[in-house]
Amino acid sequence: MRSAHPREHSNTKTRPEERTATVTREVDLHGYHPYSVEGLVTSLVRQAWEMGASKLALIHGWGKHSETPIVSEFIHTNTGYLGLAVRRELRSNLPTLRQWMYVKFETRDPGVTVVRLRPNPSATRTAFDEMPELDFP
Repeated sequence: MRSAHPREHSNTKTRPEERTATVTREVDLHGYHPYSVEGLVTSLVRQAWEMGASKLALIHGWGKHSETPIVSEFIHTNTGYLGLAVRRELRSNLPTLRQWMYVKFETRDPGVTVVRLRPNPSATRTAFDEMPELDFP
């Protein structure tokens, strides 16, 4: 005999990092020159991992607006020069960063690069170090 209330079954499997609450830390890099973010990005990834975050959102902006009629070299990059510098820093330091982050990072949003961090069972940090002075205040 069938039950009057059907049961719902979930056949989807979740990874261990998806079972925990997602903690996203955000850092706004507006105002920094692309050459200034070279060592900063690596430091921010390490610090976010030490805080126990599961994601780090590096906000760098779009660059030129997509409706601008001026053709630029960034037209198919989904970001501007600062965003390219952030992503280049992540890719070039991947052997070092791999201990704190997963290899792939999200670039779906044109103004943000999101880094998925590895789980840290013993978070020791509560805040980011003081950021360097802005290049363009």
